[in-house]
Amino acid sequence: MGKNRAPSSWLKSAADDCSASSAAGESKNGTLKRGKSRPKTMAELADKHQLYHQAVQKPRKEVKNLDTIYRTLSARYLDHLAKPGHKARNRPAQRRSRATSDDRCSQDDGSSSVFGGHRRHALSMREDFCGTAVLCAEWVRTSPSPERRAYGVDIDKSVIDYAHENTLGQSHHGASISARTRLICADVMDVRGVDNEEVEEEDGLVLPKVDIIASLNYAMCYFHQRRDLVRYLRHSLRNLNDFGLLFCDIFGGVEATRSGISNIRDLGTFKYYFNQHSYDLARNTVRFSLGFKMSDGSVLRNCFSYEFRVYSICELKEAMLEAGFDDVSVWINSRKEDTADDDSGRGSDNENTGALAENGCSKSSSDVEEGSDQDDGDSEDEDGGIRSSQGDFVAFTELTSRIEMPYAFNAYVVGVKLPCHDADA
Repeated sequence: MGKNRAPSSWLKSAADDCSASSAAGESKNGTLKRGKSRPKTMAELADKHQLYHQAVQKPRKEVKNLDTIYRTLSARYLDHLAKPGHKARNRPAQRRSRATSDDRCSQDDGSSSVFGGHRRHALSMREDFCGTAVLCAEWVRTSPSPERRAYGVDIDKSVIDYAHENTLGQSHHGASISARTRLICADVMDVRGVDNEEVEEEDGLVLPKVDIIASLNYAMCYFHQRRDLVRYLRHSLRNLNDFGLLFCDIFGGVEATRSGISNIRDLGTFKYYFNQHSYDLARNTVRFSLGFKMSDGSVLRNCFSYEFRVYSICELKEAMLEAGFDDVSVWINSRKEDTADDDSGRGSDNENTGALAENGCSKSSSDVEEGSDQDDGDSEDEDGGIRSSQGDFVAFTELTSRIEMPYAFNAYVVGVKLPCHDADA
């Protein structure tokens, strides 16, 4: 047969492409013509998870951001709590569950002897809705310490199996990453966090409490009902160590409420398509899909499809406080409306592709993580300026004052659990 061509419409789905491939060598009566089979297209051979990873995810930058924000907030809160004479903030009764007789809370007067033992850096991270667990693998890779551990939870067995075989199994760090990473196929609401000494390996739904829970890739937007969101946030609080952080990312801005947005990004060997189909004002939800077009013209259309609830920063902050978090910190990066020649496209995974900035003071990526691996291998300056329709994020700034609604933004909304506070059971 002649050269492989794209289907008559690139909107043809991946499933249809596979069907066409299997039937390409058949005669009119349905029998296979001898010697008429054609080679598979690049789309048929492609690993959709790998395409997604290359187009959307930036795990090295993400881990740097998690580490940096944790160090920043731990220094701020724990140093304040350690001051002589400090008294714990009074909280509503329904958000206080630990008995007043708790030894650690009652000793001395709130001096450094109470809080001095808390680390200023995170060692353990749990990735809820982890998918292929690239963040888990990167979290462990960034430090050789045996205490640097990651846990991933996802209800989809196919992606957990993929993560075991590919993300962990084929890592060039091999056994070191696998030994310090544990993945569970389960509903995140069924997984219970306990103190390390209480963990029993045979109980598949029990994990140690962690320093950080990362619920990224816009995971909170899957909760269309606020009551379900608050229930998850309360559950997360119970699964954190004393001084623990819950990281959630959200997107928003004027662009998030528009329909019919389509963007294409050329990544060399393939093109990445982002399509924002519709926005529902009554339900405050948006539908969009991601697809890929290969260099031979073959297409994976609607490879990933989503319907997200568009939460505002204020809504998510209020839900975290209602769930029992002691405080909420917001880190934002925003941009103005696209220029006419902008061909970027937003992915469903948060592209936190740059360094953090605190209080408006930008820092380079070499500043945000002391001793970190400087050779990212995916530098934004070298990859053709990988962008998002939500912005080419050079830095995140802590939101501490009033801000006008930008055209588009991405943000970390970080729930803070201070020592001696647990959510209600």
